[in-house]
Amino acid sequence: MAKIIFKRGDETFDINMPEGARVVHAAHKLKLPEIPADCRGQCQCGTCHVHVDPSWLDKINPMDLDSMELFLLERSKNYDEKYSRLSCEIYITEKLDGLTLNLVDDNIKK
Repeated sequence: MAKIIFKRGDETFDINMPEGARVVHAAHKLKLPEIPADCRGQCQCGTCHVHVDPSWLDKINPMDLDSMELFLLERSKNYDEKYSRLSCEIYITEKLDGLTLNLVDDNIKK
């Protein structure tokens, strides 16, 4: 199990998730409106965009630069070359216990 932490400003939301799950599943269980995951975690929509906390960048699985993930992220309103990832492409391992992700408002309907 690993604790996954999402931050929205000063608010934090955390959940324990099993190894092998994807971070998007943690967001779904927490019902976070910033992560609707319209494609259900299939890396086809870009609606599970998060910013990885800088202290965790070297611990998560790297992004495949030829992947659909990068294509989708580059079209996101809050894309950040250094910190942006799709939560459907981050796989949970025990070494990610405490992983901290910042929520972005790309998908909030106003």
